[in-house]
Amino acid sequence: MLCSYKLNREIGRYLSEHVKDRGILKSAYEKNVPVFVPAFSDSEIGLDVALHNRMRRKNNLPPLRFDPFEDLEYYAETLLQQERLGILTIGGGVPRNWAQQFGPFIELRHRRGGEDLPLKRFHYGVRICPEPVNWGGLSGCTYSEAVSWGKFVPPEEGGRFAEVLLDATVGLPLIAGAVLERIKSRG
Repeated sequence: MLCSYKLNREIGRYLSEHVKDRGILKSAYEKNVPVFVPAFSDSEIGLDVALHNRMRRKNNLPPLRFDPFEDLEYYAETLLQQERLGILTIGGGVPRNWAQQFGPFIELRHRRGGEDLPLKRFHYGVRICPEPVNWGGLSGCTYSEAVSWGKFVPPEEGGRFAEVLLDATVGLPLIAGAVLERIKSRG
């Protein structure tokens, strides 16, 4: 059974063992950071798996099965272990919403499922997206609106978040450069 974080970990392992160049999945594997693809069938790797399954069927082999709920459960259990939560999202749509659904998922597990869980929300957030809400890239939900959905801690309770209306190809390198500069200056 496949899920995106396990598949990405295996790709990262392969890259770590066979490729000298840097890469996101390689680095994530080496630092034990899970990488999720929330809209797996709407991704290039998802299309590759779909094509691979077609070939498997042609050869009378069973298709690889994909379980997106395994990703959700692993993500939720990982976040439940943390004291405070922060999130960096690039763009809007499904990946942004999926990552932010942690708070409502835990609340539903608590209220409807009867699980004794701490109700957790994100304390910090930075989103890079070039589109204002009315264009749909933020899926109609800014971080401040997400407070009302139980996804973020409100500012009056210590929540801090910012939205950068900028193309990710410009914003992410600037932010990454600034972080690396601060890390270097601290020794």
